[in-house]
Amino acid sequence: MKRLILLVLLLIAVSFTGTGAAEAPPGQIAISPSMVELAIENKPVNGSIRMQNLKKEPVSVKVELYNWTLDEQNHVKLIPGDAQSLDRWMLVSPVSFTIDPGASQVIRYSVRPSVKPEPGEHRAMIYLSEQSPEAVKKESGAVQVLFRYGMAVYGYSGSKHESAELTSITFDKASSSIKVLVRNSGNVHTRLTGNYTVWKAGTFPGFKVMREMNDNPKANPTPAGLIASGTLHSTPVLPGHRRTITEKLELPVVREGFVVALSGKIGTQAIEKVFQ
Repeated sequence: MKRLILLVLLLIAVSFTGTGAAEAPPGQIAISPSMVELAIENKPVNGSIRMQNLKKEPVSVKVELYNWTLDEQNHVKLIPGDAQSLDRWMLVSPVSFTIDPGASQVIRYSVRPSVKPEPGEHRAMIYLSEQSPEAVKKESGAVQVLFRYGMAVYGYSGSKHESAELTSITFDKASSSIKVLVRNSGNVHTRLTGNYTVWKAGTFPGFKVMREMNDNPKANPTPAGLIASGTLHSTPVLPGHRRTITEKLELPVVREGFVVALSGKIGTQAIEKVFQ
């Protein structure tokens, strides 16, 4: 049997909060949207995903559905579906296809709850896996996977209750990372969102200026002392979980003193913090 080869494993389940177009992943495949969020009740909900082949050769793809959670290290963990998991309620079509160079394929999905959805969040993961030409020709044997792209699907039913307790938030200069300890007692996932800025020591102008700069960067001149800025895209904390979330910041090499200012929120809780 051929050895299973994973050339690219791309799990974007924990990376995005919106449903905008995904950047082209390694392998020159563009997929949109990057994540799906749905309001579900007892009636069917339909939608679609588009995959574009930017390669110079055909791409054959297999589509799979799974239930999932996050383990203690915040890694995606596939788990068996149950009566309330979204993967049990989803249908996708087609489940396998080949895309010619420069062409695209629409994958349609339909959510049809088989039982009354409980209030809160229901999850599924759609995996789009490229199959090797040899695997396409054979019905048995091992499969070479050239890329595997995981798209998180969140379905919400009834009232969404956001309740996140922020236990601690620190900045580790050695790893250029924000570390947040969060307990989520709500019924939907939560995450740290917002912006950060890096300033020369003694030049931070305050959060009002920082917010104005982030809201409309083209209309406001760059404040003196600004070294870098960026947006937070942290791992979600699932309902019932208590996790330490690490957000690595893109910081330039700074030889002199600097401070990091964080303006964001987790759940409904606003955060404004300056780290010396």
